[in-house]
Amino acid sequence: MIFERDEGGFFGKVITVHPFCPKTQSIILNDCHEIYEVGFDLIPGSKRFRFLKYIQYPIHFFRIVWRTLRLVKKYRIDIIRATDPYWMGLIAYICARLCKIPFCISIHADYDKRMQLDKNISLSTVFGSYKLAKLLERFILSKANKVMPIRETLAVKAAANGAATEKIRLIPHGIDLTVFHSLPKNNIRQLFNIDPDKKIISFVGRLSKDNYVDDIIAIVKKLENRRKDFLLIMVGGGKEEPEIKARVASNDVLKKHILLTGFQPRNICIDLRRISDVSLCLMAGFSLIEACAAECPVVSYDIEWHSELVKNKETGYLLEEHDVDGVVEALDWLLNHPIESKAMGQKAKSLAFKRHDLKNTSEIKIRCYSEILSMNR
Repeated sequence: MIFERDEGGFFGKVITVHPFCPKTQSIILNDCHEIYEVGFDLIPGSKRFRFLKYIQYPIHFFRIVWRTLRLVKKYRIDIIRATDPYWMGLIAYICARLCKIPFCISIHADYDKRMQLDKNISLSTVFGSYKLAKLLERFILSKANKVMPIRETLAVKAAANGAATEKIRLIPHGIDLTVFHSLPKNNIRQLFNIDPDKKIISFVGRLSKDNYVDDIIAIVKKLENRRKDFLLIMVGGGKEEPEIKARVASNDVLKKHILLTGFQPRNICIDLRRISDVSLCLMAGFSLIEACAAECPVVSYDIEWHSELVKNKETGYLLEEHDVDGVVEALDWLLNHPIESKAMGQKAKSLAFKRHDLKNTSEIKIRCYSEILSMNR
């Protein structure tokens, strides 16, 4: 993803700043791409003592700003892009104003929804305060030269949170989908020792509460009451992984129908999707795009942006949030109707390529960046 930020050579130099890292370092990827990580490491032992963390916060913030300003000057940066309207947005705003260059904000998630699902997510809080974060969000969105949400639903949210509608430009996520034109390279059933008679439901993503992992466990238990010939393969890791492993190990039904693989390389994930009978994407970002591109019908909750790709009974099933019974019904129907499921998967692939192929989305981003850069001439 970092290598794609030059948009096919449109930018001659791309500097990526990671502000909150374990240690300070620079990483040169190639002539175009460099990463600068600013470590939270000024005060030795600050990770172990809360008061030392608080002392370091303001120092660390100004250190990030100073480092970013130096990079802008050194490489004669023409535009700054922040990836959220909170701390990243504030850093971008300060540096852009001091250097007299334009800045934009790309919005990648419904932060309100993420906070609702998992209170431990700190991205959309300021000093632990959600209210302060909302004030900062409104300020930053109102000051950005352009606000670039990746989804239609996020564009509506951005306008409601302070962005001027004339400054909003939709930049859909792009993925290099060429791999989906070639034949699978991995024998997934052999790799994970899967019974050839088992139908495969796949989940690829973080094992976290905001991905509805509790609902997934309930879905498996209820689906088992209808049929015994399925296996849910869960690829990924996360905060809930230890608990899910324990629950699966202690329950005979879950043990029989859930396979936890941990993190896997992208090529394994893609080949798994391509042989799956159904993809389970209750909450998803990139994983939903890849699931559809794999020519697989998808079952999702009707939240965030899912309706842009999951057309109910056309490319999959779109159910109300927490409708566990509805998901079970949809999975059972899709597994019982392979011909209709295949047709849905074909439509899903066509829509994914139309909306999210990297070449198409890069052209959209280049038009947006060209518009922003023209402001500084």
